[in-house]
Amino acid sequence: MAGEIYFNNLTGKFDWGSVIDQIIKVKSLPLQRLSQEAQQIQARQSALQKLTEAVRGLSQSFESLNVDDLFKGKRAESSDSSVLTATATENTPNVTLNISVNQLAQKEVLITTQGISDINANISWDYFRIAYNTGPQYLRFEISSGSGKLSDLVNAINNVAGDKIVASIFYDGSQYKLMLSEKDEGASTAETGSGTTVISFEDFPYINGQLWDIDTSNPLQQARNAQISMGSTNITSPTNRFENIITGLNVEVKKTGNATINVRDDYSKVASFFNDFAKNYNAVISQVNKLTDKGAIFQGDYSMTGIKTELSRMLDELFANDFVNIKEDGTLEANTSAVNSLASANPQKMKDIISRLKDTIGAYALRTSTTLGSFTNDLQSRLDRIDSRARELGERLAKEEEKLRLEFAKVEVFMNKAQETMARIQAFMVSLSDMQGGKR
Repeated sequence: MAGEIYFNNLTGKFDWGSVIDQIIKVKSLPLQRLSQEAQQIQARQSALQKLTEAVRGLSQSFESLNVDDLFKGKRAESSDSSVLTATATENTPNVTLNISVNQLAQKEVLITTQGISDINANISWDYFRIAYNTGPQYLRFEISSGSGKLSDLVNAINNVAGDKIVASIFYDGSQYKLMLSEKDEGASTAETGSGTTVISFEDFPYINGQLWDIDTSNPLQQARNAQISMGSTNITSPTNRFENIITGLNVEVKKTGNATINVRDDYSKVASFFNDFAKNYNAVISQVNKLTDKGAIFQGDYSMTGIKTELSRMLDELFANDFVNIKEDGTLEANTSAVNSLASANPQKMKDIISRLKDTIGAYALRTSTTLGSFTNDLQSRLDRIDSRARELGERLAKEEEKLRLEFAKVEVFMNKAQETMARIQAFMVSLSDMQGGKR
């Protein structure tokens, strides 16, 4: 019956377990061969998977490639980056602009005319409003009446107006005053003028019964818009960044002064493409070298070495234009200077070269990737068949082992009974001899 337990050599007279172990060991040889075959296939499958990934990477670099996009970049260069920097988009025309930075943007910072001598003194304040001039309109923030320390009033203002106005405490050497500043200069196009400010009180605050006002005549810092000029044209911005002064051209000013911006075609994407191509190509070649090296799993396998051969045959035009250099192991190194030179001198020729590269190596990598994927699938099918055979053989061996254990256990029982019978017969014979005077 399945699941029964049979104890080996229970009587100590017949070690049949070792006999069965030897029988099963011999019968397990086909199972061991299947295991060895599976390990070899798994090793080949793992190696092929790495090569497939490398080839697929080379293929995908061409699948997603739009050759025209490589030539649409523009670069904006500043003659003095300490004065200003610039960026351009593909729609920016190629121009040269002389720009003067006349003024940088800055936030308004104000203090009150009144203050307190003890920062820890208790104060009370009545309801008041603070106005913030954005340029097109005024924003008003209502501060409810309250009491506490000056820091509590600061917190009350920040809780209400903190997205536009930052309140803090200013000490002038004798008194602690309320300081108000813009949080973001870009939120307002208004500037500090004679007697006018971006931040102001409406419904003036009364603190400890005394009216507090803003010192408009002596601001700590005036609100200013950045200003640049090109020829007789002045341009202002609430921040130090100027957007689209011409199509797609953005300028960020750093300090006052003069600088020239030169916008020209940018072929850095072309150089990046060749660097990435060399990287992806080398990943494939390195895998092929590793798999076909002396003693390697695919040594002498032409289906593997043929990949390296076929790819190298498609590089003639790159070698002719000195775009790449080949190393001893067959990997490539991109020659960026030669790439940039031809891209600038003859963009159309460069486009044609890259397009042909896509049609040859790109197409070959795609086909090879598919073929390697099929090889990997075939190996997996073989592994599945081996696994199925191994399970069947294992189940058969388990049944045979159980059958043998049952039979040998019965033999041991029989032998034990036979020995007991022999012992009784011998005892009987001795007794019979004794009865007949066998002992004197």
